Amino acid sequence: MRFLKSIVWRITIWHSIMFIFILFLFSGFLYFTFSEMVTKEVDSILTRELGLIAYCLEEGDSYSKIEQHINRLRSFESVNQEEIYWIIETDRGQIIAESRNLDGQLINDSEALKKMDENTISWDPELNGIPLRAMSMQLISENKLTYRITVATNDTIRHFAIDQLRNIIIISNFVFLGISIVMGWVISKKTLKPIHQIISTTNTITATSLHERLPIEGPEDELYSLSKTLNHMIDRLESSFTQIQQFTSDVSHELRTSLTIMRGELDVALNRNRSEEEYKDVLYAVLEEVIYLSDMVEKFLYLSRNTSNSNLIERKTVDGMLLFQNVRNHLLSLEMKKQIELHIQIPDPFILFGDEDLLRRLFINLIENALKYTPEGGTVEIIANRTEKFIYINVIDNGIGISEEHLPFIFQRFYRADDSRSRSQGGTGLGLSLCKWIVNVHEGTMEVRSVPDEGTSITVKLLAY
Repeated sequence: MRFLKSIVWRITIWHSIMFIFILFLFSGFLYFTFSEMVTKEVDSILTRELGLIAYCLEEGDSYSKIEQHINRLRSFESVNQEEIYWIIETDRGQIIAESRNLDGQLINDSEALKKMDENTISWDPELNGIPLRAMSMQLISENKLTYRITVATNDTIRHFAIDQLRNIIIISNFVFLGISIVMGWVISKKTLKPIHQIISTTNTITATSLHERLPIEGPEDELYSLSKTLNHMIDRLESSFTQIQQFTSDVSHELRTSLTIMRGELDVALNRNRSEEEYKDVLYAVLEEVIYLSDMVEKFLYLSRNTSNSNLIERKTVDGMLLFQNVRNHLLSLEMKKQIELHIQIPDPFILFGDEDLLRRLFINLIENALKYTPEGGTVEIIANRTEKFIYINVIDNGIGISEEHLPFIFQRFYRADDSRSRSQGGTGLGLSLCKWIVNVHEGTMEVRSVPDEGTSITVKLLAY
């Protein structure tokens, strides 16, 4: 039954089943309709003969005269008189008249009687192996005698016609079944041809050929929509794969750079005996790289673990003033070290609805960046404004700024605008990427405006509670 795994054959089988079912219904309807029509035609002849005999009996005609009337009946002009049989019996079964061709034989009754009306029945007996169609009627004459009139005719032609029709229907159904299977297979094969093209093209698409796309041809049907959907999916896969490749390359570069620096410092230190101060300088340089790597790995793991499923964040009400107080306490050492004035202006208390840990990390990263890239003695301002539905939080510094051509890319992982925002500032290129993700999962927006050597302003828009 391996062929049943093929959609083409399954469609063919179902097509054939439905076709033969409809054909059987039509064939049955045709067979029974034809049978009833032919039977009614024969019954109408027998009914007229019964009526004539009954009329003659009521008129008191002799039995020989009754036979003459029957032979002159127009209904039987084209019928061989030897094929017409009739019997007149009393209610006690005594035969008082019959057609000559019976030669004293009886027309046997049958268990399969069909009642035509109150006094008339019909059935299909046999006489000397010849099939007959018979009809019988009870008649009460004026002299109170009860007669049973039975007429019959040779039914060979009717049986032959019905049997031939049945045989033709059976043979035709088998022929049509074969034709339906072939046609169903051809139609299914032609209909599903685009699917085979999709399969063939899809099998050729690998990690090195994600630029290829499925052919989109023909009418805008379900297969057309399927091809478009798969192409959109491949677009997303190509984009994701490119980002993964870039991300892997950036991580490798960062790790290799730090390891190369540490190895170079240690090789120089071990090349010859040095003073205590020189060894301390080497250790400080290595420590700086270790701190950088540790910070990068921490942020990298945080991004990998927490940005994989935004449904895992814990949303609750967050006091905005308390949040910024905690952020300032966290950055106090950096603020004092660089002697930068940090002004937080929150005119009105406000409440946010979101993940407190993520929101704290969001503003720590933004304010930390502002502090790092602002010269000593500079100023960083945090200004919060509330509207009916939103909270606008601006982080403004008067630092080195960002060039306009770099602004579209600053939220990409490991991207650094220029040498001024390099590793010497302690940045990993992951902070703004994480900030962008946090804002997105809180259904907010983030806008950056910057002028080189004048400063940067980042506006975060979040839903108010």
